[in-house]
Amino acid sequence: MKKLLHRIFIPIFIALSFLVFSCNQQKQTVDIDVDIAAIKETMKKYEAAANAGDLDSFISLWAEEGVRMPTDAPSRLGVAQIIEELKPVYEQFTIDIKIKSIDEARVFGDIGITRCNNISLAITPKAGGKKIILFQDAKALTIHKRQLDGNWKIIYDCFNSNLPLKSGTK
Repeated sequence: MKKLLHRIFIPIFIALSFLVFSCNQQKQTVDIDVDIAAIKETMKKYEAAANAGDLDSFISLWAEEGVRMPTDAPSRLGVAQIIEELKPVYEQFTIDIKIKSIDEARVFGDIGITRCNNISLAITPKAGGKKIILFQDAKALTIHKRQLDGNWKIIYDCFNSNLPLKSGTK
């Protein structure tokens, strides 16, 4: 009788273990897909907020400790420094940014990354004047962190041009 119970119990236990394990794996895959979609959506909101001239919406995408690392300028540490840097830009210029491709999005637990390419950025003075092209072809690496409420916020944003420097520049 004991051997019969072992023969029945052990295979059932193993089958149930595999079932639970595979369900957990499927749940993790679905959650990762949801997280990847969420960090990609953050980049779409980044673009939309900048183009709308909505600094408040743009800043809402950042974690309080966020670090912005623009080309040829010092890093901006924290939301207060990012606002200090960008407020005059948002007040004086119309921004035109296009993130044409998110080439990669990955999630590692509570950290996510997006690697964007083929970004263009131009600004036009609100007081009148010609459009100033800052980037014709740029790339960005953005690191996102899941917040306690489950939302994703930007904690690092680094970007630069894909094009070679023009002669006579740095």
